[in-house]
Amino acid sequence: MKLTIGKDDVRAIQAKYGGPNAVAGYVEEAKLFNIPLPKYYVMVLDDEKLTLVQMNMSFKEVAVDTVPLNEVTRVKVSGALVKKIVLETNVKTYKLNLKPLAVGLGDIQKTLLARIEDLA
Repeated sequence: MKLTIGKDDVRAIQAKYGGPNAVAGYVEEAKLFNIPLPKYYVMVLDDEKLTLVQMNMSFKEVAVDTVPLNEVTRVKVSGALVKKIVLETNVKTYKLNLKPLAVGLGDIQKTLLARIEDLA
């Protein structure tokens, strides 16, 4: 059983679901209490769409949710160490936590965060 996700895993998902200018990073479902465990995602953001690839505890793909960027109505980023991202669309609201200081993923997390902040 795999316990952590690495840069190679994130980049493989980025290559599979993203376009040429895509960035990707690891995010978790934002929950007040972590019981049951939050859902884990790799977020792939390119020029046209945002793709959330849900992962299971072994970091295998479970589900894929794609949102065209023209359907995103509001983006809010808040928090100091753990960034809470709220993405609102006409249909659904996504609440996610992004950890920009994650060990081993720091540079790709910061790149994804900067791209999300550009949407806001």
